[in-house]
Amino acid sequence: MDLKSLKYFVAAVDSGSITAASKQCFVAQPSITIAINKLEAEFDTVLLTRHKKGVTPTSAGQQFYQHSKALLNQAGSMFAYFNPQQSRQTVTVAVQADISVVYLKRLMSQLQQHCPQWLLHLTSDSTADIYLGSDCQDINLSNDSKNIHLNNDNKHSVTTFRPLWRDQYYLIIPNNHALAFKTHVTLDQLQGIAMIERRQCKKVSILMGHMRELQIERVASVDTEEWALALVEQQIGLLLAPLTTEQLEHENYTAIPISNIAGVEKTERQVGITLAAHRLQQPDFMTLINLFSQR
Repeated sequence: MDLKSLKYFVAAVDSGSITAASKQCFVAQPSITIAINKLEAEFDTVLLTRHKKGVTPTSAGQQFYQHSKALLNQAGSMFAYFNPQQSRQTVTVAVQADISVVYLKRLMSQLQQHCPQWLLHLTSDSTADIYLGSDCQDINLSNDSKNIHLNNDNKHSVTTFRPLWRDQYYLIIPNNHALAFKTHVTLDQLQGIAMIERRQCKKVSILMGHMRELQIERVASVDTEEWALALVEQQIGLLLAPLTTEQLEHENYTAIPISNIAGVEKTERQVGITLAAHRLQQPDFMTLINLFSQR
């Protein structure tokens, strides 16, 4: 048993799936599986129940999880205690307004794990040392009004922007809506529907502008993904937005991929970090870059 295996197990329990744990820990999925299998073999007990939607801890696994968390916390305390001469370096972290808090949790977990010597300071300043955001994507409407084309050109410098996760865009529908029972829809079926608009997303703003020809009724306009999804759950209207794996598994709404709307191309965004240029040559940040480059 080693601390790394315990970290992988805790990540699997926290995220609810091996796939999500591999993304959270920035390792290949087989590494998570092998580590957990070794733990189960070493302790001769089943720790996780595997099912189609992911994993859940068994009764023994839940107890093992609590002990693992305690051991990992103690290891962190030992590091801090026996390295008193190592003063914490303040590192500022900012988040793009429309980025889901799911990604902030993932990032903070990784920074805490791999850079425990940092004092992390969350700020709204876009010039922070680490900026969590999405790649800049331009949208061009073709001359054919029935088709929408999207360009995924990354406007960030390739030396600083590190894509970590990829999201697909969806039409998100309250479960009580007639379209919630469909897997594919046409633009005509969106005629006159009530729609929630996310102001911060240029991609969605242009799509909404195109759909105004369909007499789309904008019933709300919000900045953050969490607020927008909360309005969908309250059956205020439909929403065009990217969803994480965790957000897809929700009982209060149905999500149809954008590409399942006739005439609309598949739409994606990359979520990652942009590192401040003056930090790139510092050893801690170079270690971070190498870690993220392995993905």
